[in-house]
Amino acid sequence: MFRLAQVAGKGRGLLATQAIPVGTLIERAPAVRLASAEREVIDRTALFPYTFADPETFGSGSHGCLIVFGQLTFCNHSESPNAVIRWTEDEAGLWALLESVSAIANGEEITLFYTNISEYLSTDLFI
Repeated sequence: MFRLAQVAGKGRGLLATQAIPVGTLIERAPAVRLASAEREVIDRTALFPYTFADPETFGSGSHGCLIVFGQLTFCNHSESPNAVIRWTEDEAGLWALLESVSAIANGEEITLFYTNISEYLSTDLFI
């Protein structure tokens, strides 16, 4: 359904390998939640670009993060994304569900809106 590829001006990203209709589950990936003190350590490492602001604590001043073990971590930012991540928990733990919110054409980049975009330096966006 998608492949990891170099995206001009952005570094690695996900490209659709087929047309993806609205509402499609693109990937289901396991995740773990880290408290704000742990996030502050992660923010100083090469893992920072691959973490997600914890929606349960984001905006509270000192928020935690979520680390996802899937390829969806390579989705680049867009002001008009064509996908979202929905978080769910079950008896096996926390999951990140990458879902399309608009039709994605074959070869089109799969993108997300980064809620914590202000935490990125401009150079971090185009690695």
